[in-house]
Amino acid sequence: MAVTSVTQSTPAAPPERKRRNWLPLIMTLPATLAMIGILYPFGIAVYYSFTDIRIVSPNAYKFVGLQNYIRMVQNPNFWESLGNTLFFAIVALIFELVLGFLIALLLSQDVKGVGIMRALLLLPLMLAPVIAGLMWKTMLSPGGPINHLLNLGPYPWLAVPWSARASVIFIEVWISTPFVALVLLSGLQSMPKEPFEAAQVDGASFGFVFRKLMLPMLSPFILIVLLFRVVDVMKLFDIIFATTGGGPMQITTTIPILAYKEVFRSYLLGSAIAKVLVLWLINYIVSFWLAGKWRQETASVG
Repeated sequence: MAVTSVTQSTPAAPPERKRRNWLPLIMTLPATLAMIGILYPFGIAVYYSFTDIRIVSPNAYKFVGLQNYIRMVQNPNFWESLGNTLFFAIVALIFELVLGFLIALLLSQDVKGVGIMRALLLLPLMLAPVIAGLMWKTMLSPGGPINHLLNLGPYPWLAVPWSARASVIFIEVWISTPFVALVLLSGLQSMPKEPFEAAQVDGASFGFVFRKLMLPMLSPFILIVLLFRVVDVMKLFDIIFATTGGGPMQITTTIPILAYKEVFRSYLLGSAIAKVLVLWLINYIVSFWLAGKWRQETASVG
């Protein structure tokens, strides 16, 4: 008699529902909110740049298309202000890089009192630019201490075109050079000592060491300095506002100063926003290029 075995198949268990991991979403929520908080006002500003909105009547405006931008490029004051903005940025950055590098070299030496000098270097960074501008405005006044020390008599530094420009650049360099020096100092202290010791044994000159060793190793730090300083000096406003107000004539008027005058003197908010957006576009292009160069340099050094 054959015995037949009957196998009973057990029903398959229902698949477990995958639990959704909310942690990445929660972690990125602050960044998302910050991005919305930045992009929403920016989008509103872009929209207003295509309108004739005035600060005295913000609810009564109409869409004018590209008229603000067309008037801007036809206005010689805009091009003069743009030239002043680029002039201040280029000249100030050159002085800040040269002086910052020299100060960083001095502070990288292991000598007595260098710690005190590093602490004193931070003093200009602790001052608000407006306060620093007012302080230097007082010192550069015709009866101020600068004329007394130089024995120049009542010379009006901020009322003569060439000296007004030089004064604005000097104050900007005085405030910002410590930041450049500290960043470059960190770069100098992070360099390996072996290549420099080998170059010293071989009798290499300082120029050779600077070109072949120091400058390539410092290039990521220099690009970081440029990335921060270009953005900051291109929107130079507070120092000029506190010292010259854009004068004499228009010799120290930059794009932010020109936009300020249009908003609070002519009440043309839409036109002022258009000028600021052009400055933003220039800043964005330069910053994007510098950031790309920095990534290349860090990848090559690494």
